[in-house]
Amino acid sequence: MLKNLKVLGIFYGKILIPTLLFSLLIALATNLSFKIFGLCFLLLFPLLHFFIYELRLKNQYLFYANFGFSRQFLWISTISMSLIINIITKFL
Repeated sequence: MLKNLKVLGIFYGKILIPTLLFSLLIALATNLSFKIFGLCFLLLFPLLHFFIYELRLKNQYLFYANFGFSRQFLWISTISMSLIINIITKFL
């Protein structure tokens, strides 16, 4: 269980940090609105997932598949996380 969380941490570490930074920069440029941050996160998180794992590091999916995480599961969890963050920021 702990190993699976570490593996997911590696996967999302490559996506989450740049997404947070770019979303914050865009939100700061547009008067620091949480709604703008959530919208940017909603758009950038799946976009960076696509660029990093579908175009740049295609063979990384095999590493995650060895731990039981399919490409479909990783995409669904990425989109779910971006929607959850977007919904949370709508109410702030």
